Amino acid sequence: MTSSSTHALRSLSLLGLALIAGATFAPPSNARAAAEEGPREVMTRTIDVVFRILKDKALAGQAQRARRIGALREVADRTFDWAEMARSSLGVKWRSLDAGQRARFVDVFKDVLAAQYMDDIDRFQGTETVTIDSAVREDADSLVRTTLLTASRERVPIDYRLRSIDGRWRVVDLSIEGVSLVNHFRKTFAAALANGSVEDLIARLRRQLPPAP
Repeated sequence: MTSSSTHALRSLSLLGLALIAGATFAPPSNARAAAEEGPREVMTRTIDVVFRILKDKALAGQAQRARRIGALREVADRTFDWAEMARSSLGVKWRSLDAGQRARFVDVFKDVLAAQYMDDIDRFQGTETVTIDSAVREDADSLVRTTLLTASRERVPIDYRLRSIDGRWRVVDLSIEGVSLVNHFRKTFAAALANGSVEDLIARLRRQLPPAP
């Protein structure tokens, strides 16, 4: 994976999070509409909203960064199933955790994952585009394939795996150039857990979080 592709993944993980209009973001107006919205529609709507945020002049500049990031995070929280991503990233170790450990791990996992991309999002130039190429079923999941065209005109394939959870399609993994984010974290966490406990891992992840403003 090239460095520019890695940057694209970080910038767009919240973008396709489809990752992240002002307060103008609105989910489908009722439960029935949400239930009828398919994976392709979910990603199309999410990407449109993210671009709207990033191009919103009222949210531009360093002075509005906190509002801009907050708006993007709201979209991400609505689109991604953080608990499922955390569970999959931890692998078989998840089964041995009690309810408190699971809750703490999910909380720090989603905060680290979101914070990881904040600085890169501020490099958005406004000329990037995303196309929805296809949506195919894979057993119970749906894979929505997209292509990011960067400001430097590089074409980067980004695929989103969605699953119907509580009647709504949510992102449970994303891949760039075939590299799964969940698989990446699973390998990283497995290495950490080989010589430490889950509590050690949670503490280590918390140390990666930026200081509170």
